Amino acid sequence: MADLRALVDEMASALAGSPVTVLQGRHRPRAGSSLHTFDAAGRSASARTGFALHDLLRRMDEVLRPDGEDRTLVVELVRDDAGRAELRYTFDLPTVAPVRLVLDPHYRHPHHPTSPMPAPPGVAVSDRPTDPQALATIGALVAEFAATYERTTGHAPELGAGHSEEDIHAAEAAMGLRLPEDLRALYRTVSQDEYGLLGEGTLLRLDTVVETYLAGGPGVVEHDDLFAVFPVVYEAYPPGRVRRVSRSDWWVEVGTDSGGNDCMVDLDPGPHGRPGQIIEYGRDFHGPVGYVAESVTAALRDAIGSLRGADDSSRRAWIHPRYSHSERVGQRRVADVVAGLDVQELYLNDGDVLHLAELAPLRHLRNVSVNRAARVTAALPPGVPVEWLSIDAAEIDLPPLGAHPTLWGLRLATRLPISIGSLTGLPALSHLDLSAAKVSDLHRLADLTGLRVLELDLAQWRELREHGPLPAGLAAAALNGFARLEDADQWADWLRGAVEQR
Repeated sequence: MADLRALVDEMASALAGSPVTVLQGRHRPRAGSSLHTFDAAGRSASARTGFALHDLLRRMDEVLRPDGEDRTLVVELVRDDAGRAELRYTFDLPTVAPVRLVLDPHYRHPHHPTSPMPAPPGVAVSDRPTDPQALATIGALVAEFAATYERTTGHAPELGAGHSEEDIHAAEAAMGLRLPEDLRALYRTVSQDEYGLLGEGTLLRLDTVVETYLAGGPGVVEHDDLFAVFPVVYEAYPPGRVRRVSRSDWWVEVGTDSGGNDCMVDLDPGPHGRPGQIIEYGRDFHGPVGYVAESVTAALRDAIGSLRGADDSSRRAWIHPRYSHSERVGQRRVADVVAGLDVQELYLNDGDVLHLAELAPLRHLRNVSVNRAARVTAALPPGVPVEWLSIDAAEIDLPPLGAHPTLWGLRLATRLPISIGSLTGLPALSHLDLSAAKVSDLHRLADLTGLRVLELDLAQWRELREHGPLPAGLAAAALNGFARLEDADQWADWLRGAVEQR
């Protein structure tokens, strides 16, 4: 095993000639690593080292990690002017630069449900055999698909022999649900899919469906990060067919394109949807999930039509109205920028004077990001259902924000002081990031009685520790900006202790 001192010296040598004086990184076996580098003033700095530092961090992990320790290793290497380096490390912090602590693992943002979720009607496991009519319909469609596929490609698809009722019932019993009748019929008819049976993807094997469903918990288990870059869950198109949730116990993955996109049957649809509808999400879905078809039967018919060259674009998941818009504002009014738009996400960049009251026509807007503005008046219209607002401006007029009913996430960056008192009327406010803002009354944070997630920089956390109580229901916290590892450790210890004493 490598010598730790030699690894530290090797890492310091890799940084020689660069402005980097502080390196902070984290590593966890099978989960990868991340690195952040800073100059002597704590500003972000870079060094051209390729992957060498990541490899050194991995080797440090091998030396430092005790047997049985599965938490993240966080390290800090500090170089002096003479090139000497010191290493500090801990397993007590989950992240670094920024440091993010989850204090209540059960808390989730709105529309990010945890398991277990209430069971929808008709999903209870049953000994009832597959509906004969569904078997006949799916059997005929599979035969038609196979014949069309062979005519189109010159060879027959490899679909495999179907499963028995006993096989399907065993799979359902393991998952604790009954699959839709047409999906049962499909697995009674075939066991695998070369490509395209349900559209742009491959049907999963039945045992893989079970394994995927149960992996990490029931259903689709997304990493519901309280500090996600995109925390808002958007409405899928057409509206009302898919519930606006980040994950669901009742989404069952049945297909994949092997490129990062997954196909699911939805057993708990929205008010205008249908149980057993097909939806898609993954690498190519940065906003809402994609609605594919009302059922397995409909998706199979679409696949046949696609093989024949028919236009089936009306059902394809990626054909939907644009949900996001980004534009440089300049001297224009907000009203002129958004005229004719109907989006859920909006970026207003490099504007002069912006009045958010002019967003009133956008009746489906949920996320607004204002970047590098001179002055912003934050008068969000109460009829616009914005949930997350981020403002980076030299001056922000906050009082007009008033008591906006749906705003639960707020990120502010400004050079002129703002007041917590301007936020006390927001009934839904639960996530607040003030780490890039000047605040005149941090001691009033406890007045925000619904606040669950708070992000501040080191100086702000120190001020709050000295002059004001923590928000009573704090579920997560972030230490943003530059902080030495010793300071981060002390902050985390204080915060955990304060929460335990509540």
